[in-house]
Amino acid sequence: MRQGLLERFTLLGDPTLLLLGGLALFFYLWSSEERRALAPGWAVAFLLCVFLTVASKFLFYLFGWNGARAWRLLSPSGHVAIATSFYGCCAMMLAAGRSPTVRRLIGIGTVALLGMLAASRLLLGLHSIPEIAVAFAIGVFCLAVFKVHPGTRRPIVLNAGHVISLLLLIGVAHYGRVNGEPLIARIVQKVEGL
Repeated sequence: MRQGLLERFTLLGDPTLLLLGGLALFFYLWSSEERRALAPGWAVAFLLCVFLTVASKFLFYLFGWNGARAWRLLSPSGHVAIATSFYGCCAMMLAAGRSPTVRRLIGIGTVALLGMLAASRLLLGLHSIPEIAVAFAIGVFCLAVFKVHPGTRRPIVLNAGHVISLLLLIGVAHYGRVNGEPLIARIVQKVEGL
């Protein structure tokens, strides 16, 4: 039961889910004149996170350290890196213009979600502590890139249609599983064979 719960929880960081969600969020931001200023900052931060995650996986597969399981550094967690960027940027947009109490609650909720997501990756034995740390560093760097964008102080108001759309994206991502990890490993094998 515990294993199943961890596996379900870790799906909140599923790269397929977050890539679909990121694309949908970009079009949502772009679709309205009042939100459009946020779209470029979102696109840059989110795509930078995806690029840095894939690049770090590639580099660590080539040059990483395969020591004791708890301390290996071969594949930074894409779930944690992309989730940190995605949920962190969403939290920053939702907190903008709100009262200090609401901003604190959004921040605490986001940190708790990301901490539990990282813990699920560790408890499932999918990543080590250094791999989680590198993933958080990538995500936080991309949050900083988003934060310096001038449009990030505008509050985003969600309505029922937005929530329904998010639930549909979760369903599509859950049943259309795509995993980039084997592709990265295959590319590394070909590069090493050169």
